[in-house]
Amino acid sequence: MSLRTTALVAGVIGVLLLAAGLIAESQRPPRDVTASASVDTAVVVYEAEMIAFAGDSRLGVSGDGTIVAVTARPVDAEAWLADHGATRVSGLPAWETLATEAMEPVAPSPSPSASPSASAEPEEEPSPSPSPSGDADEAGSDEAEPVDILATTSQDHWRSDWRGEGRLSIQASDVPPGETLVIVSEDGSPLTDTDLALTRDVDDGWITPLIWWGAFLTAVGVIALVLRFVDLRPAQAKGEEWMAKRQRAGDDEAGRSPGTRRSRRAKGEHLPDASLDDEEQSPPPPAPPSDDHPGEERP
Repeated sequence: MSLRTTALVAGVIGVLLLAAGLIAESQRPPRDVTASASVDTAVVVYEAEMIAFAGDSRLGVSGDGTIVAVTARPVDAEAWLADHGATRVSGLPAWETLATEAMEPVAPSPSPSASPSASAEPEEEPSPSPSPSGDADEAGSDEAEPVDILATTSQDHWRSDWRGEGRLSIQASDVPPGETLVIVSEDGSPLTDTDLALTRDVDDGWITPLIWWGAFLTAVGVIALVLRFVDLRPAQAKGEEWMAKRQRAGDDEAGRSPGTRRSRRAKGEHLPDASLDDEEQSPPPPAPPSDDHPGEERP
């Protein structure tokens, strides 16, 4: 596989990585979320388990008028809530939603001494035309009664208290451990909603490196694709010609600066001096006599 083909394959992989990284970036969930729920009662209750779950998060309640939040022991809070309707925050089914549960007041049990009489006469039928006083009573019953939670109970009943106008926000860690948080609208008007701000851990450390690697490989592939349609032979020929000219200029003795190492090496100054004079040598020894004439004496 040639280098250009390898670059094209890397570009295709880079496009896939870049697309996956951008899709993951668009679907990245936010770290800071707010779970909320709508309420329609004048009292909202956060029990001790929900307060412990919230940890360092903030609890918020919105409504009209003055909002009061108090804490009490679970037994004392249940005793007070037995006479008041409330909305209890029970859990977190989703990151953006709080689960709520309606708490109805406990109705008093009827007296056992009241028994119907057999000889009782039937009551008269009510008049078909309502009286003006009846309309006034019905209209007055529809109006919410003020709930002064601190005035109607003992000071020892409630431990801590907070106040706010229109909205009340409390740090969950400020609530004493093991106590129930009761939030009340002081004028008796229904509260509108409650929320819990949370910070969650998102495993998104791989998204940014994936995008950078995808962009880099895509750029490599684009360059290889562009070079595939560009004829580089004229540029290569010019480069080779320039290199050849530079080599010829380096071999030319006229282009060498005198006294440089290159010039001295070209002149052979780095070679040792050799003497051409003949050295004096001793005469060669005489040759042995030939065996062709055996009668001749040898010297």
